[in-house]
Amino acid sequence: MPGPAELATRFDPITADWTYIRWLGDRKGIEKLTTTWDRTVVDRTSDLTTWVDYCYQIRKRGILIYAYANNHYAGHGPATLQLFEKLWDEKGFPRIAKPEPSRWERTLFPM
Repeated sequence: MPGPAELATRFDPITADWTYIRWLGDRKGIEKLTTTWDRTVVDRTSDLTTWVDYCYQIRKRGILIYAYANNHYAGHGPATLQLFEKLWDEKGFPRIAKPEPSRWERTLFPM
């Protein structure tokens, strides 16, 4: 699949005041490396650096971004998001806001 920079040269993929990104990966390829999903097994630093730059351009437009990482992308979805946040911070971009629990979640799971 084309990267974000290449897509942006063809058309504006943003169609609303929010967007989402899903990093899925190659299921069969990564399952040859691991099936435990407890650690990163593929270094995606280069790809995520490109995504960081692209997401910054989107955020500058005031667009809300939801980002999700499947375990099949690098071996551990949470670690992928942590790497993205680390790369974002290293660029000196404004801190990424953490989502607040919804009213419904606060009702079911009071803190």
